[in-house]
Parts: sequence; structure tokens; C-alpha cells
Amino acid sequence: MRYEIEKFPSQVENKEQNISIKFSPADLNLQLITNFHISKSFEEAFNESKIVHINKKKIYKWRVLNLADLIESKRRSARPKDLLDIEQLKEINKIE
Repeated sequence: MRYEIEKFPSQVENKEQNISIKFSPADLNLQLITNFHISKSFEEAFNESKIVHINKKKIYKWRVLNLADLIESKRRSARPKDLLDIEQLKEINKIE
């Protein structure tokens, strides 16, 4: 996609505000989130992230939070939408 983001607003950089950036090419819906709520550093989460290939095309290769960290982040934010996401993620992945 070749987009570059040079600078986020200071409120985002200071973790006072979250921002999500959504890319939606024809067959992919990708959301980048600048702040998530897990008890790990960015480096730890990155090292435990998963590499995902979309449609088996190498051009669609992304690092994403592992499932446990994604669920933990959504649990801690506790927004109604995130709580619903947790239920759907558990159902899709057959997790109790």
C-alpha cells in the first residue's frame, strides 16, 4: 500500500488518546491501533505477535497481536463493542 505516517498528534504520542487507522483495499480490512492495554511492553507484544498471510499473497503479510493479547486488551478497555468482540473471538476460535 506504500503509505507513510510521519508523525502522530502529541496526545497520541503521549498515550492520552488512542487513534485507529483503517485501511480497506478490495479484499482486506486492516486496522492499526496506536495504544492497546496489555501488561506487556510493545517489544514483548511484538516478539509474541503472529505473522499472518491474507489470501496467501506475500504482499499481504502483517504482524498482529496474538489472540490472548488481543482479548486481554479488549477486556481491559471494557467498551461494549470490545466485550462483544471478545465473545465473537472466543466463539470463532473455540475458546471457553
